[in-house]
Amino acid sequence: MNAALIVAGSLAIVGAAIHGGVGEILVVRKLSPGTLPPSALGGPGLTKAMIHASWHMTTVAFLTGGISLLLAGTALDGDTARAVAAIAAAAFTGFALIAVAAGGVHSRPRSLYRHPGPALLAATAALAWWGALAL
Repeated sequence: MNAALIVAGSLAIVGAAIHGGVGEILVVRKLSPGTLPPSALGGPGLTKAMIHASWHMTTVAFLTGGISLLLAGTALDGDTARAVAAIAAAAFTGFALIAVAAGGVHSRPRSLYRHPGPALLAATAALAWWGALAL
């Protein structure tokens, strides 16, 4: 048992649930095709469909990473646990960097503190690396 990996995995799963459920209601459903630009592939309706699909693909990535961390912290052993944990830790590090960079580029730095995503992703990444390196 590795407590850091279990906590990181649990945070990731909770984050995935919030991202998928609350994000669908508060963000994706509120996108109006009438206000979205067309893409090279189709009209505004396709733009909304691509955003919708990308949103939920990200949710699946968070969920997959969280399950991987839980498995590495509970059911897997040795090199397998270490490898799975390191891959998930690397993924959450990337997610956190993207969230912080995009938030910094597209909004005021203060906005990073209002949305829990960057902090949750950074905490998940830190705990995942702590747990992976302790194996």
